[in-house]
Amino acid sequence: MQAKQAAVLSRDELLLARRLADYAERAPVAVLLSALSATIVWMLAPSDTLGPWNVLCAVWLLIVGVTGFARIWQAKRIEALTIDFGYISQQARRAELLAYVDALCWTGCLALIGPILDHQARVTVCILLIGMLTTSAITLRSMPRVGMSLTLAFIAGGIAATVLSGWSNDPLNIPIMAIYGAVVLYCFRVDAVGYQARFHAEFEVSESAETIRLLLHDYEAQSADWLWRVDHAGCLVGVCNRFGEAAALPPPELEGKELVSLFRPGPAREHLSHRLLRREPFRDLTIELNGTADDAAGGRWWMLSASPREDGTIRGVARDVTATRRTEQRVAYMAHHDGLTGLANRFLFGETLAGQLARQRRTDQCALLYLDLDHFKAINDTLGHSCGDLLLTEAARRITSKVKGHDLVSRLGGDEFAVLLTRFRDTEEALAVAHRIVAAIGEPFRIEGQKLNISTSVGVAFYSGTGGISDDLLRQADLALYAAKARGRGCFVPFEPWMEDRERERAALESDLRSAIREGQFALHFQPLVRIDTGEVGGFEALVRWDHPTLGVVMPGEFIPIAEDTGLIVPLGEWILRNAIMQAATWRDGLRVAINLSPIQLRSPRLMAQLVTAIAHTGIDPTRIELEITENVLLQESEANVALLHRLRELGVRISLDDFGTGYSSLNYLRSFPFDKIKIDKCFVTDLEEREDCQAIIRAVTSLAGTLGMDTVAEGVERQEQLDWLREAGCTEVQGYYISYPFNVEELTDGRPLESQREHWRSAVGHLPGAPVTQHLAALDAPVEPGARATTPSAA
Repeated sequence: MQAKQAAVLSRDELLLARRLADYAERAPVAVLLSALSATIVWMLAPSDTLGPWNVLCAVWLLIVGVTGFARIWQAKRIEALTIDFGYISQQARRAELLAYVDALCWTGCLALIGPILDHQARVTVCILLIGMLTTSAITLRSMPRVGMSLTLAFIAGGIAATVLSGWSNDPLNIPIMAIYGAVVLYCFRVDAVGYQARFHAEFEVSESAETIRLLLHDYEAQSADWLWRVDHAGCLVGVCNRFGEAAALPPPELEGKELVSLFRPGPAREHLSHRLLRREPFRDLTIELNGTADDAAGGRWWMLSASPREDGTIRGVARDVTATRRTEQRVAYMAHHDGLTGLANRFLFGETLAGQLARQRRTDQCALLYLDLDHFKAINDTLGHSCGDLLLTEAARRITSKVKGHDLVSRLGGDEFAVLLTRFRDTEEALAVAHRIVAAIGEPFRIEGQKLNISTSVGVAFYSGTGGISDDLLRQADLALYAAKARGRGCFVPFEPWMEDRERERAALESDLRSAIREGQFALHFQPLVRIDTGEVGGFEALVRWDHPTLGVVMPGEFIPIAEDTGLIVPLGEWILRNAIMQAATWRDGLRVAINLSPIQLRSPRLMAQLVTAIAHTGIDPTRIELEITENVLLQESEANVALLHRLRELGVRISLDDFGTGYSSLNYLRSFPFDKIKIDKCFVTDLEEREDCQAIIRAVTSLAGTLGMDTVAEGVERQEQLDWLREAGCTEVQGYYISYPFNVEELTDGRPLESQREHWRSAVGHLPGAPVTQHLAALDAPVEPGARATTPSAA
């Protein structure tokens, strides 16, 4: 209110209004005491005093009474909170005027009555004067001139009474009263200064408080925060509207309610209760509200900060952080879950697995299922990533449906999944889960109107007891997964210790392979490609062998996969390409050399430059070079690879499609690029006599190739009956152990001209009905020594 008055009144005017308000509150007490004292003085007058004195005393008493009534009536009518300064000044003058009249009455009374009083009555009057002075000093301190006028009246009346009654009888009264009056007057003056100083201090505090209140009001109105206050019992007091809106309750209903009762039970609520009970400050305490309308969306959250006050209350600030909290929860979810399938990601799975192994007791066990989708990349590349994403989502749903709710299913990346089983009776129950997952994934998928059939390979690893390491268990499950793929895919394999031994051997072989590339431990072997109609040798397929210093001859099937996994296939392939072309350049014209290219090698930016350099360096006719690629090349970055194949064709190099029919064969491959030759994989030739489906596939391939103007080569011919059937089917060329196994350059010449060597192959092929192979080829077909890795002719 003072701040509002300050808008129209100066500080001095407000000080006068404050003095008048205090006077109006305390003046009645001083007036009543004055009237009581006057009555006592009148009663002390001697009864035998002459009549005029009695009349005079009665008149004095009447005047004191009327004056006192007027003072009380005036004090009760004062409106000190008005902003009319003229009114305030008028009321102050009236109060002072009435006080002066009262003072004159007391001065005259004491001067007239004092001389006729006896000694005992004078003592009583002195006591009354002391009491009135004390009361004036207390009750009239806000109006110092009023108090000082009464003090002067009392002292003046006392001195007059002493003089009129004979001051020689009491010579010390006059100086005592003078000194005492001076002290009281000085106290009035000092107290007036102090009163004024206190008012100014309170006024400044009031102005600051009003400013703060306005700022807080504006803060509550515009800010997302609001203020709250609790008493010593932790109950809300002074609840503002903003708090009620945030709590979705009216402020009267919140008043007196325990603050902690608004929040959901839990560690945060217990922490808040503990802080309030111990009256300790806290900051940024995030806590969830009790059931609200937003529970379906994840509840509502407040952030509280507070500090205790000297008056026993605790005041603080609250903020609704629901949006921030939900954002944090979404970020945390995204950081721990796969965005496509909603399953746990690799990070969460690793943390959970490590925690499970750390908590396990001696009798506890867990199982880890590591799986991926067989040939998923081919589907993803041919049908598109959107189709692949839908396939992954459906696969994740099927996997989740085959485990219990407490088991953890995770997508580790790509088409790799993992399942952590923690509650099962024995290993058979865990393996049954793996079997259910394999069966579920084996069911046809219906994606975007297309029926897709895939399978999954699962590796299973177990751990019992304490002290397990998550990386070790993952590695064991991964090794079991590779074993499942090696067994034909679409199955599950539990981990066995020999798998780690094999992995160590593979790691050692990889290390040796790096050294072998640096030291040149490889040799090229050549297998002839013979035309089935004439027996003429059309060329040789270059095959690499590794002459290991301790293991002997290592076959390509053992080190080529390692080279492709590690990227070593690029430098190895460059060595094969360079040396095969150099060797072919020494042959007679017309003989071609077939060189296998890995999909990884085909993506090398150095391939074209190296091929051009080799052709220029040797001077070989590019048409004598035949590069063999597999269907996987067209599956991976097909547009870029087809463009590269056309560039190779522009050089004059022939392109052959190897292992046709074993992968995701598509006639679109033959349409997108005009291959020179199609090679029929040996898996169809091996069972040619017994299986009609193999015969049908070979007839279809040879017929299609003939129509498109492409040659066909049948691999793995090992019997005369196979050779006879292939000739009837219209196959163009053959290669295999029935013709010759691969041999090195020294065996190729064998001390005789190459033309003479060709007669042996012509003899073998030219006499189809049971013609024996020459003695030279029969010797070459002898079993491989134990030091070599091939144990059957087809393994070479």
